[in-house]
Amino acid sequence: MDSYVTEKASLFQIMPDALLQQMAEVDSFAQCYETVSFESIDSLLRAIDREPALLVCHQESIGNGQKQLLNEVRAASPNTRVLVIGEKQSMQVQIEALKQGARGYFDQTMPISKLHEALQLILRGEVWVERHVISGLIDDICLKPQVDKQKVQAVKTLSPKELEVAELVSHGATNKMIARRMDITERTVKAHLTAIFQKLGIADRLSLAILFRDLR
Repeated sequence: MDSYVTEKASLFQIMPDALLQQMAEVDSFAQCYETVSFESIDSLLRAIDREPALLVCHQESIGNGQKQLLNEVRAASPNTRVLVIGEKQSMQVQIEALKQGARGYFDQTMPISKLHEALQLILRGEVWVERHVISGLIDDICLKPQVDKQKVQAVKTLSPKELEVAELVSHGATNKMIARRMDITERTVKAHLTAIFQKLGIADRLSLAILFRDLR
């Protein structure tokens, strides 16, 4: 299993009391996050200029204002990574959250320990969605793929191992799955991804997946 980020991260949240109570009962949340809870979107937005590392918003609290909220968060605190949480939703609803700037959608019926796992992945620059959602997102936004010449040239600088890792990521494989497939450690997978991101000038595995889908 991937190691957790050890330094405490600032976490803003607007969630039902029942979920907040569940989080309070899990030691890892107190150990890993400096949390601030808000009762309304307005009060959260008034404080967002404090630039938290993470923001968790319940879908019911956002309502139909998800796009506006995410736009305002990006404008005031571009480095804040947002996770939307709520009832299990269709692929299209999850895709819409990603397209509007969220780093993932979390099904609240999952164990609360999984929320901690999702937050840790997002802190490391990854996304938290079901694998088929990533595929659907790529299909949705890549109807007319356009890859600039610089990206094509940058891809040619990848080593054979880096290319294999990138291809597997583009098909939705996790670090653990890649490690098993290539018979290497997860640490080595992470090292390959770091090198790939640097060579291609991209920030995360979702951008990598989109790029390699466009190149096919």
